[in-house]
Formats: sequence, structure tokens, C-alpha cells
Amino acid sequence: MKDITIIIPERGGAVPELWEALDGSAVEVEAAISFSREHHRVVHVVVADEAVETATSVLGNAGLMIVDTRDVLVLDLAVSGGLARITRTAYDSNAGVYLLSMATDNRVMLGVANMDVAREAFGISES
Repeated sequence: MKDITIIIPERGGAVPELWEALDGSAVEVEAAISFSREHHRVVHVVVADEAVETATSVLGNAGLMIVDTRDVLVLDLAVSGGLARITRTAYDSNAGVYLLSMATDNRVMLGVANMDVAREAFGISES
């Protein structure tokens, strides 16, 4: 999965424009988080690896500023032992969690600074 980080202006209508752009495409959003900063809004949109090119194209064509695209882990809460166990495993492994968000289908999304360490801690092979 990939996390696409977008900066949008803090103005009326900017947030719906992002979702309207994606709604008109074949991109399925797996997880998302949005928060305000002083003069802008930061939005993280998680999509499948194969949807990144389409998503970034759609968002770019909508005039939105994409600032980063990174690998993220999306873990099933039931299989991984729940949120407490997931966060403990991530922090104890020193994976460097910078983002945590709930995702669709009872999953959690983790953005980490050290993906190799996180994958090893959760027993995930690189795909």
C-alpha cells in the first residue's frame, strides 16, 4: 500500500474537491486522514500500489499539491492482535511510527520511518 501526502489550501471547498476528484476515478481509498496546519490542510490517502499512478494523476490534474508518496503497512486488527499489540510491536521494534490511522475493513494503517524493521517485526515479507 502507498500513502500519498497532499497539501491543500485552507479554504472552503478544498477538501470536497479532493474527494470529488478521486470519486470520479477508479481509485479505491483504503485509508485516509486529514488535519489542519496553520495555513493549509494535510491529507494522507492510502491506495493500493497499482492505483498510485492513477491517483497521483487525478489529484495533480485537480490542481492539488502532492508532496510525498511512501510505502505504508496496513494490518488487520483481528489477525494482528488488536491496536494495543500493533502499536506495542511497532514501537518496541523502533520502526519509527510517524502516522497511524484506522482503515477500511477493520484494519490499521501505519506509516513508519524504517519499513524493513517494521516488516520484520510483523513477519511481513516485502512484496
